Amino acid sequence: MIDVPVHDRQGKVVETIQFDETCLGRVIHVELLHQAIVRHEANQRVGTASTKNRSEVVGTTKKPWRQKGLGRARVGTKRNPVWRGGGVVFGPKPRSYRQKLSKKARRTALKSALLSKLRDGEIKVITDLQMDQPKTKEIASILSAIGACDRCLIVLREQNENTYKSTRNLPQVELTTLQEMNAYTALLRKNIVMTKDAFTAIPEEIK
Repeated sequence: MIDVPVHDRQGKVVETIQFDETCLGRVIHVELLHQAIVRHEANQRVGTASTKNRSEVVGTTKKPWRQKGLGRARVGTKRNPVWRGGGVVFGPKPRSYRQKLSKKARRTALKSALLSKLRDGEIKVITDLQMDQPKTKEIASILSAIGACDRCLIVLREQNENTYKSTRNLPQVELTTLQEMNAYTALLRKNIVMTKDAFTAIPEEIK
């Protein structure tokens, strides 16, 4: 069991939650975490890089000079890859970089990421972050009070539009829900700020 303090909006510890880390597994699977991160970044690639080979380059097919008698090297076309403006040999073509990873493996990677953050004390729990209206300054002061103002990921139980609008102008701060979180977003930021209802829902949401 790990004792996790719960902060209020002023940064004071109001209670302590005992969290059973066995629901996240007992081992941090480093290799699986690496695989999940590589997969996520590969899936962001659009794969539109393209070059032209010698058959696609616009140019004449006429022989630049005759084969013999001039003392120069023989050349058949100006579109030769050796020449400036010629085709590219084995250049990139549009392709898909997508990688597959099973749902069970993705969940295990997320568990390992959360377990790592939990053991390092980089998960901050707050009572709530509900906003009546968008206020970026108020959210910034709350994050500063609990010591999570730099490279922070805010995790809510359910999406809240006012909270989203309050955080979207803060640099290095990202907002997501417990259902949408993955291993990449969990490890990308230094601190994870979770509302109490989101933190207590981890065992039932991440199985």
